[in-house]
Amino acid sequence: MKTRSVSGIESIFSQGGRLVLWVLAVGLLIATTLPAMAQTYRLAPGDRILVQIIVLNNQSYVGTVDTAGDLRLPYLGTHQAANKTLDELAQEIALSVAGRQIQSVRDGVTSVIVLDEKDIFLDIETYRPVTVVGAVASPGRVDFVPGLSARAAIGSAGGTALAGQTERVDQLANFRTRQAELRETEAWLAAELWRMDVLLSGASSSSPIEGDFQIAADRLDEKDIEGLRELIDGARGALEREQQDNEAKLALTQKRVTFLETALEQFTTASEIEEERLQDILQLSDRGLVTANALDNAREGALNASSRLLTTQADLAAAERELQSLVIEKQGLQEDFDQTLRDERARFERDFDEAKARLNSLNRELALGTLTDDDEVLAELTFLLHRQTRGGEVTIEILPSELLKPGDVIEVLVSYN
Repeated sequence: MKTRSVSGIESIFSQGGRLVLWVLAVGLLIATTLPAMAQTYRLAPGDRILVQIIVLNNQSYVGTVDTAGDLRLPYLGTHQAANKTLDELAQEIALSVAGRQIQSVRDGVTSVIVLDEKDIFLDIETYRPVTVVGAVASPGRVDFVPGLSARAAIGSAGGTALAGQTERVDQLANFRTRQAELRETEAWLAAELWRMDVLLSGASSSSPIEGDFQIAADRLDEKDIEGLRELIDGARGALEREQQDNEAKLALTQKRVTFLETALEQFTTASEIEEERLQDILQLSDRGLVTANALDNAREGALNASSRLLTTQADLAAAERELQSLVIEKQGLQEDFDQTLRDERARFERDFDEAKARLNSLNRELALGTLTDDDEVLAELTFLLHRQTRGGEVTIEILPSELLKPGDVIEVLVSYN
């Protein structure tokens, strides 16, 4: 097996002039890659999209493409974003919202604004991160920027960790510690995913932990599991209290609406009577049969009745709006609760998959005998690229100069002869 020289690379980058040229070249590469990538890159779950609505004083919002491939934005609704370029998504949103009326509140004044397709501007705020696992100092996620190479990503993860460069016993202890930490992290993430599933499915909090979540029951203390069951009951209790509060407000508001409807009928009748009385007195006044004081009293009575009628109409309209708002809130309580759980579950799934990949890589290195007491062995690094495509995941061996895409996973393996 061939041995790759690390010292040769170090000597190249130790020369100041060549390092400057390398930095300038990377900067030029990023500058030329950015516009091209924005046009051809197809969005995927995890990408964060910045949207500006120019007509709303250039207000900007950030939305994340969720696991279903949807992008949810204020005023603009929900749109399927996965597998579309930014231009395609922008065109779709612009066409769908053109002519839409939205309410804008500024300095306490509410106004209606009609959206135009030229009012919407989209950009990618952050791409999905790249994940680096295997024989590196700090495995984990690395922020993606256009022009990111495998070498740069590995450098951001602390660089490669060749077993022969450190004391064997210390490294073995470090591997074992990392393995124990990853196993505990994996178990806790599995436990959280179980908690999300129980809440979403409506199952009892006393349900056994089994199936894909069994590692949580195997590795965590019973006290920890009981704590999760209490969290499930607590979340359901909080939702139930919100629902009960909403029901109480609904009942009280409904009573108010009924009372105002009755009052409105009475004031309508009273207003009609007072108006008829005024007309009668006006006729008598024309014939000189009533005093001016009686005429003034009739006018005041009609005015008061009309004022009470208008006030009651306004109060009834306000109460009906409040009732409608409470009905909408009632319908949304469970939906909002479930959506929050789904978003939280998606985040735990990503963390769980990452922890599992890192643990599998670490276990594979240990199983292949990466750590040995033989000081004569020579180490060689292999760089694997795992990339999701429409047809599934592909894995290929690459050079450190390979340019990456958002969501790529770089695995650094160490082998010995």
